[in-house]
Amino acid sequence: MRRYLGFAALAVLSSGLLIGGARASVLVHVVQNDPNADNASIVPSPTLPSADFFSPDINFNANTPRSFAAFLNNPVFFNVQNGFDATLTVANLFLRITGSTFLNTGANSFVVGHDDGLVLTFADPSLGTVVNTPGATSFTTTPFNVNAPAAGLYAFDLKYSECCGLPANLVFQINGAPVGTTVPEPGSIALFGIGLAGIEAARRRHRRSTRLALDA
Repeated sequence: MRRYLGFAALAVLSSGLLIGGARASVLVHVVQNDPNADNASIVPSPTLPSADFFSPDINFNANTPRSFAAFLNNPVFFNVQNGFDATLTVANLFLRITGSTFLNTGANSFVVGHDDGLVLTFADPSLGTVVNTPGATSFTTTPFNVNAPAAGLYAFDLKYSECCGLPANLVFQINGAPVGTTVPEPGSIALFGIGLAGIEAARRRHRRSTRLALDA
């Protein structure tokens, strides 16, 4: 009975984790005064003004003049280098965003809106580069599907640059939700399954022991 209760507690705990999911914030590296802002595939020199911050999602917009801080949703900057000034008006910037996002097995609906250039690459070689539009462009948002070999978290590297005047826009969604929002953890799903399997095994053992006691 004690073992049965233990498995039940495991199932309840894992179901809570499953519902809660994982908060998958992304790391953003922002660079000012990028001389190659018309080509997002070129990583700027580390000598340029730069800073880092964590963001709960990828949704940055400046249709009228805005400061870097306002454009980036007023984050808490750290690792500030080479005179980075968040009060400057957005222009000639480069963003490198890294993180992991949950993908379902099979087709996943992607929406990546950007003005200007963008290159999006997944570390998993079966996915690779899924967007490769590094040059200046007007706002583009074309839905497309990405097929994942298995459900789980996939690491990505997104490079974005803004040049040639406003607007500046970057939006990234997967399966209808902004990247960085709550997603189920594969580990929680597995833990939930283990808990249920344990409950069933304990119940069968309990029935068997009860039957033997009655026969005796």
